[in-house]
Amino acid sequence: MIGNHISILGKAVDLIKRPSDKLKGINMGEKLTFDFFDGFFKGEELLFVKPKGVNPTPKKCAIISERLMQLFGIPVVFILAPGPGYERQRLLEKNVYFIMSDKYANLPMLVAMEKVTSRKIPDRLTPVAQYILLYHLEIENINGKSTKAIASLMPYSYESVSIGLTCLADVGLCEKVAIDVRSNAIRFKSAGKLLWEEAGKYLIDPVEKKIYCDALNAEKKFPVCGINALAHYSMLNRDPEKWIMMTSGEYRQSMSDDYLVNPNEFDGDIIIEIWKYPVVSNKNNTAEWVDPLSLVLSMKKDYDPRVEEEIEQIISNFKWLV
Repeated sequence: MIGNHISILGKAVDLIKRPSDKLKGINMGEKLTFDFFDGFFKGEELLFVKPKGVNPTPKKCAIISERLMQLFGIPVVFILAPGPGYERQRLLEKNVYFIMSDKYANLPMLVAMEKVTSRKIPDRLTPVAQYILLYHLEIENINGKSTKAIASLMPYSYESVSIGLTCLADVGLCEKVAIDVRSNAIRFKSAGKLLWEEAGKYLIDPVEKKIYCDALNAEKKFPVCGINALAHYSMLNRDPEKWIMMTSGEYRQSMSDDYLVNPNEFDGDIIIEIWKYPVVSNKNNTAEWVDPLSLVLSMKKDYDPRVEEEIEQIISNFKWLV
C-alpha cells in the first residue's frame, strides 16, 4: 500500500480513510490495531481493514470480518503483509476476503485466489494429495467436510492437508464450496471408478525406493506390500521372500537404530519398499497390508502377465466407497 492507493492484481485502487463518525460500533482495541478505508473495486463498495502491526491470525480475521460485515452491510477486505502459503490457504478456508501484496487476492468479485505471475499447475499429485484422494475412495467419503475436519482424519498436519487439497483442486479433481462465511468444504467432481480414472494421469508410484536385508531385528510389525500383498488380494501365490513396507521416516529410524541386518540394494530374504506416504487407513489403525489402490499403483511397472491380470481384477472387482 502506497499512500491512499493500493494495487489489486495489477489494478490501482483509490482508498479513502473512513472518518471517525463512520466507525461507530468499532471498539477501541480495533481502532488501535487497524486502519479503516473505503474503496471501490469492479464497481463494488468495500471496507478495507489494514493492521498497524503484524497480520492477525486467520481465525481473528474471520471473527472481525463477520462482525464488521453485519455492522456496516458491505464486504470487509483485509490488507495484509506477505505471508506463507498455508496462511493464505487458511484465510481462504475461513472465507476471509484479503489482499496480500500485489500477488494474491481473495475478493467477492473473484472466483478464487489469483496470482499475477502464472502459478504452475502440477502435473502429478503430491504424496499428501494422493493420500487424501485414496482415503476418499477407500476409507471414508470426505465430500462436504472442511479442511479442519479432513485433517483430523489424516496422519498429516492441517497445513499439509490444506496444501494437498489445493493440489487436488489445481488438477481439477475437486473444488471448494462455501459452508458459511468462515469456512469451505471439499467436493470431488466425480465419484468411484470414474474419479479414479480421471485421476489416473496425476497418480504417482508410492514407492520411493526398494532395498533388501537378511533379517529384521525389531518387534514392530510392518505392513505387507509387493507380490505378497497382491497374493492377499488375489489368487496369486506368495513369494518365499518377506515383503514389508516402511515410510521414509520409519526407514531412517530403522537405519539409526541399526535393526536391518546387512541392508543393501541387491539381494536378501526381506524386501523392503520405502513409501512416500503411509498405508491409507483409518487414523491410528495398524494395517497388516498396504491398501489395494496404492498396491496397484506400486506394481504398475511390473510387466509379468500374471501380475497385470490380477491388478486388472482388483480394479474390476473393487467396491468403490463413493
